[in-house]
Amino acid sequence: MKKYLLALFACSLLAVVCCQDESGIEKEKKAIIAVIEAEKLAYYTQDLAGMDNSWVQEPTSRKMFLTSHGITESVGWDDIHQNHIEAIERDWDVHIETVQYTNYSINLYWNTALVIHDSHHEITDHGNESILNMKRILHLVKLDEEWKIDLMSMYFMPHNPLVDEIEM
Repeated sequence: MKKYLLALFACSLLAVVCCQDESGIEKEKKAIIAVIEAEKLAYYTQDLAGMDNSWVQEPTSRKMFLTSHGITESVGWDDIHQNHIEAIERDWDVHIETVQYTNYSINLYWNTALVIHDSHHEITDHGNESILNMKRILHLVKLDEEWKIDLMSMYFMPHNPLVDEIEM
């Protein structure tokens, strides 16, 4: 009987530990999404401190854009910070653009995370409407109990009706 109770206790303990671990993972994923959304909000409200606060401020940090014109890359914190300053100083109306991040895929590895998600932009400028879709790949690191971005790679996905019609 003692063996049976001990086995039942061990199984119960294992079930509790597994459930706590899963809820911990979900908590971390929500925290990661919150950092990404906060960085987006800071960008569109032109909040330099908010943009900078989302990042690991080290020489190894990277921010890359892949467009039809090629790759633009900011290597190291100084270049990324300068990119943030240029974004804020640029003469543009942030109110003409709405952005939605969707389809998050988050893989956690201890204190690091790989995140892939879609970014959908609708832009209305002087009555002209356009849509821009991106795939974003981010690597985040947990430092002092806070998630920070240390790699952001954005791939612009051109809208091409001919490609849209092809079934893969």
